Amino acid sequence: MGIEIYLAAAACMVALPLLAYAAGAGERLSDTPGASYNTLKQAPSTNLRDVRLQQGATDRVVAPIMNALAGRVRRFTPMGALDEMERKIAVAGATASWTVERLLATKLAFGCVGALVGAYFLSGGLTLKNIIIAGLVTAGAYIFPDMSLDRRAKDRANLIERELPDILDQMTIGVEAGLGFDAALSRVAQENKGPLAEEFGRMMQDRQLGMSREEAFNRIVHRTDSGDLKHFVLALTQADKHGMPLATVLRVQADEMRQKRRVRAEEKALSLPVKLIVPLVLCILPSLFIVILGPAAFRLSEGGAV
Repeated sequence: MGIEIYLAAAACMVALPLLAYAAGAGERLSDTPGASYNTLKQAPSTNLRDVRLQQGATDRVVAPIMNALAGRVRRFTPMGALDEMERKIAVAGATASWTVERLLATKLAFGCVGALVGAYFLSGGLTLKNIIIAGLVTAGAYIFPDMSLDRRAKDRANLIERELPDILDQMTIGVEAGLGFDAALSRVAQENKGPLAEEFGRMMQDRQLGMSREEAFNRIVHRTDSGDLKHFVLALTQADKHGMPLATVLRVQADEMRQKRRVRAEEKALSLPVKLIVPLVLCILPSLFIVILGPAAFRLSEGGAV
């Protein structure tokens, strides 16, 4: 039995529990502040052993190990990298279920799996090709969580830009009907769903805690990656400083954002024929050639007339 079999078996044994922890969709109790208190509060028994046994094997075994490893990795990670991870999590809208420790644990888990797969390629010989493949697989697996967060942040920013004109229309109607800006914003956040409504809801919570409107808007810009929302916040902040009517500013911004959304939709429609060239040339045209010219090719190969 070759070393490849042992490496593959070791990779499977290590990858399954690590990926079960790292790629879990739901929020784990061990990742949430105050989880132990909430667990004890909701548990019917006050016995700590019974409470722990009610949790899954992943939460009892794998999660503490991964949190301990993530804590050790965090000690050697520069503060700038940790701040960038926190910003990525905030921009992706995953603050409720992800922490920096969990992201580090996920990167570590995927990196270990990638290293095992790279070791499998290296077992075939220390050639330049195998070394390059092993390095690419290990690096790709390590940065895969970052790429996933970046993709989620981009999708969230696009969704915010699509929702912004409609939200601004509702705010304009509320302000023109006599509501204050904060009241209209709170009503919009309560009656709508989506990332933009969630951000406005968090802004109202910050306002209730005594934060100024400008600071609360700046925190929204920090938590999102939308150019349109940043432009709206800047215009509204300037209007608030100079005492301009907010209803007029909201109406102008709603018209401008709606025009931008229409332009982006037209750009996507115009780029569609260009994107269809690749599947047309690689998939559709060869199939048509086979169906149309295939019978003629068989006739010619048999020496018959077409």
